[in-house]
Amino acid sequence: MINRAENSCIGIIGAGPIGLALAARLAGFGIKSVILDRSAHLLPKGSKACLIQGDALEVLDKIGCADPIAEEGIHWRTARTYIRNVERITQEFPERAGYGEFVNISQYRIEQELLAWVENHSLVQVCWSHEVIGYNQGKNQVTVTAKTPSIEKDFNFDYLVACDGVGSTMRKLTGVKFNGYTHKDRFLITDIKANIPLTKERHFHFDPDFNRGRQLVMHPQPNNIWRIDWQLSPDADIEAEKANGKLDARIKAVIGDIPYNIEWLSTYRFNQCVIEKFKIGNIFFAGDAAHSFPPYGSRGMNSGLADADNLAWKMAAVLKGHADESLLDSYHTERFDAAQENLRVTEATIKFMVPPTPLKRLVRNIKLSLSVLWKGMRGQVDHGKMTQPYTYKQSALIDTSDSRFVGQFSPDVAIFVDGKKTRLRKLMGQSFLCFYVGELQGLAEFSKQAELLNNYANVTFVAAFPVGDEIGQVPDNIDVVRYDDILFFETLKCGDRSMYVFRPDSHIASHNQVSSGMDINQIIACASGCEAIPVDMAKAS
Repeated sequence: MINRAENSCIGIIGAGPIGLALAARLAGFGIKSVILDRSAHLLPKGSKACLIQGDALEVLDKIGCADPIAEEGIHWRTARTYIRNVERITQEFPERAGYGEFVNISQYRIEQELLAWVENHSLVQVCWSHEVIGYNQGKNQVTVTAKTPSIEKDFNFDYLVACDGVGSTMRKLTGVKFNGYTHKDRFLITDIKANIPLTKERHFHFDPDFNRGRQLVMHPQPNNIWRIDWQLSPDADIEAEKANGKLDARIKAVIGDIPYNIEWLSTYRFNQCVIEKFKIGNIFFAGDAAHSFPPYGSRGMNSGLADADNLAWKMAAVLKGHADESLLDSYHTERFDAAQENLRVTEATIKFMVPPTPLKRLVRNIKLSLSVLWKGMRGQVDHGKMTQPYTYKQSALIDTSDSRFVGQFSPDVAIFVDGKKTRLRKLMGQSFLCFYVGELQGLAEFSKQAELLNNYANVTFVAAFPVGDEIGQVPDNIDVVRYDDILFFETLKCGDRSMYVFRPDSHIASHNQVSSGMDINQIIACASGCEAIPVDMAKAS
């Protein structure tokens, strides 16, 4: 396989968070990209997506722009659910290493940080005022025609990725199906600046006095801004409410009679849709161009960032000659499955929050009434399961034959490198990671396996041992980290000589017991889509 990375270029349509993150991840692998966006510049969009989940923030950490977002955002791990004005369900998410569970911050701020990063990188070019109007796909490239204020221009790309949102131009041009539906109910979303006397956490209301028979959710944002999202009645006219003062009454019914300022306001109907194919030849779809979900659980941007992280390392592997083109087919397999799982979860939530028939509404209301009196019924109240990374179960790149952790996004824990405290996930992002946790006697064989690796893939070998353990001379081809969380690593061990393979997108590809009988080349070939190169028998002996 030929390394063509130096002369390659990826086209990305859309300078939103997904397109920008994809360009940045590709640049980290040494791959050039050009972003085409029809807007004249980055546009403020209110809060739009208003929450980044901690694992999705890890994608931005691989780029190098997570810390400003984490420092500015509102961290929370308590979700409060109210039924008819009384808090009935309190969901506590555990504390954990890294960025925590959820960080509330506007999508626009995330875009600003990503844009600042890509504009300072030589491998990324952002072309504003470039509206894609046509394309032609050949065997080895995609030609895109973009209209600017003055001329039409053609661009030639090795691959093209549509990150141009729910109204995707490329989806329309290709004719690929966007299966699903748009919900009939309308919602009002506002960003309100006010000193609201509430804990800065998620507050979800079923049937409150201020939105009878419907739902309302509140999310805090930095700078005393609150995202408030109303499910509207069919006869609600927000434009009329602005004029007659009812909008002011609507807002004050929620926040109280305190000063406030509306920073942003919009009405919308949400979609429940997934594209039929995430990949058509050399054209790919990511983010809202590939899937559009209701706001329940914050699955839109967070899932899109996982799309970008999944696709970036695979494109880099193919362009560098490390893997065959067929590796890119796994992008559809893995991310389509993830989108279908998101559909399943959100569909269940929709049916509870907005029952489709009078009978189902009656059943829902009975459950809500019973939950007021009986704690055991509160588990039946679906207030929106929060987003989490998908566990890949059906992918050919995942060996599910051993360990319950395989396919999952990497767990995280404090470790020590050269005496300095860091985290396990900090070891990931640029290469495959073979991570050994087990008895000291297995270290020599782990080192031997590193020597036997003939595979094209970029692989790092790391072994972990408890702080204070004497381990003697460490082989030159092995990096050693230390840990003091004994319980975590005992849980991670599945045998005396466990080796986990972590992908660049931090998902666990496989678990094996280190032994002379293992085939390290085949293990990495399976995980990376690379060709398994025969072992040098001189090394093996």
